[in-house]
Order: sequence, then C-alpha cells, then structure tokens
Amino acid sequence: MLRGRKSAVGLDIGGSTIKAVEITRDKFDYIITGYGQIEVPNESARPEAIRELFNECRFKTKKVVTAVSGKSVIVRYINMVQMNQENLSNAIRFEADKYIPFDIDEVQLDCQKLIDVPNPEEGKDSEEMKVLLVAVKKSLVEDQAKLLHEIGLQPVAIDVDVFAIGNAYSLNESLSPGLDDDKIVGLVDIGANKTCINILKDGVSMFAREVYLGGNDFTNAITRRLGVDLYQAETLKKDPQDREAEVKEALNPVIEDLGNEVSLSFDFFENQYDGHVNKVYLSGGSSMIPHLEEEFEVLFEKKTRVWNPIEGLKIKSDNVDIDALNNSALQLAVGVGLAARAV
Repeated sequence: MLRGRKSAVGLDIGGSTIKAVEITRDKFDYIITGYGQIEVPNESARPEAIRELFNECRFKTKKVVTAVSGKSVIVRYINMVQMNQENLSNAIRFEADKYIPFDIDEVQLDCQKLIDVPNPEEGKDSEEMKVLLVAVKKSLVEDQAKLLHEIGLQPVAIDVDVFAIGNAYSLNESLSPGLDDDKIVGLVDIGANKTCINILKDGVSMFAREVYLGGNDFTNAITRRLGVDLYQAETLKKDPQDREAEVKEALNPVIEDLGNEVSLSFDFFENQYDGHVNKVYLSGGSSMIPHLEEEFEVLFEKKTRVWNPIEGLKIKSDNVDIDALNNSALQLAVGVGLAARAV
C-alpha cells in the first residue's frame, strides 16, 4: 500500500532519550510507519544507541531529519527592507553580524521572510519585512551530520527543535479541522533539560525561545524534598499516589519559575506585536504532571491545554507498538515535526 510513497524519520536526539518517528505520506494521509525510543547514559553512547534503534524499529527509509538546539543556536526576528529571497540570502550575511555573538565565518546562516511590517502611513506599501534569522555553529551541524553518515543514515535536513514543534502543531491542525480557531497560540514543550517556547501567529512563528528548565528539574525537586531516589521521584512525578500534597509542595517552586519564564515570553511578544496569545498548548514528557495544565492556566491567565502531536495521524499497526506510541505521544512533538518537514 505504501510502496513508492515518501517517508522520513524524525530523529529527536535528546539529552537522555533518543526518539524516532517515521512518517509516510500517502496522498493526503500522514501515516506513522515506525516508532521507537531508547535511553542514552551519555553523549558518547549516542552512535550505538541510534544504530540499535534503527535496527530494532525496521524503518522503511534511512532518510532522516534531525535538529540542533542550545546556546550554539541563535534565533532572531529582525526588520529589513523589502527584497526578494535571492537578495535576502545575500544581504543576511552582512545584517547577521549585528545580531549574533559568534564570528560570521563560524556559523551556518539561514533566513526566511515572515510577514510585511505594516506601514504607519495609510495607503502606502510596506517598506519593511519581518525576517527570521537562524545562525548555528558550523561545528554543531557538521558533527550532527557526520554522526548520522557514519551510522549509514541519510540526513536530508537539520532543523531547530523549537521550529519542529511548530511544524508538528501545524500538521496536527491541518489533519484535525477546527482544532483551534485562535489566530495566535503559544506552544510550550517541556523536555528533560529545557523547555521550548514557540508563538505562532496565523501559523507563522513570530517568537521562539529556549528556557533551561525542564523535566529533570521537576524530578530533582521531588528527590530533594521527599528524600527518594531519582527513579522513585520520576514515578511520583507522573503518579503521586498517596503523596500528592508532598509532591505538589515539592514541584510548586519549579512550576512557578518555569511559568514565570513562559509568561515573560508571552509579555514580550504581546508588547512587540499587535496581538494577544489566546491559547497555550503544552507538550513534552512533563506536561503529564497532574494538574500542571490548571496551574499554568492560572499563572498565564490564558486558556491552557495539553495537546497530542500524533492526533490525526494514521498508524501502520503491523510495524508500530501502538501502546508504547500512545504512552509516549506527548513527548513526540519534535520527532513528528522533523519527519513532517521532509514528507
């Protein structure tokens, strides 16, 4: 049925877990044809872990889209005079020098026009445009590509985590008509070591940021407060059982710190643009913390809900452990967004 269709694997190389989602496009359907994840104790274990993951999952393709993140990745939203894409690609190298803290020869640059900047003089065409500028240390991109080539995979693109989440949301929305009528949404993906924030206006990313608070901070807070080991803390984080009051007390300071950082991002966006973030969508492993949705809704003063990145996608059940996939679904926004980019 799927022979000849376009397939790609979204490979999310996290700090402690590597997740892979294969999506195959068959006409108008997006089908999950493979899925797996594997724990990695440290960075040096990644090559063997990825090789093992691909051996076990029996993916249809070796075409992979992966992503980079961290302090070697610079994202800026800047105003520039109107020009076509070819001229923009030439001009951005000179413009980027103002915005990135690295030597221009050390980075890989990419850019994209987002929207026209409204002209304050009525009746006149816009003279400026809003441009997304992304700069990534070349060494980071080269190391990532080399890792995949040495394993025998074919990297077709290297994206940025925070934009992959936006891709996943856009795919989810296109497959679930009426999912959300709001024009401006905030995506908050809580990973193990960091939280990605992406604000979309009419489906276009207008603000992106990483906050270095995540699931591990929640787990460590429980460990310190309750005097349990990391494994027990991880279990209690998802299911406090009869210790709900203690777990809640342990988590409150981290929830407040993270909530404040996200709120600052929303405030910055709303002050810069003529718009209000109407709804917040949570994903990532720690979005499953009991009552987090409600607590964030109070902190943000915005409608907040958890969303499922695989909603609307079909599943080829003969090659996918559906129970495992569903149990991990909230952690797959990056992987789904990466695969969706190439199909």
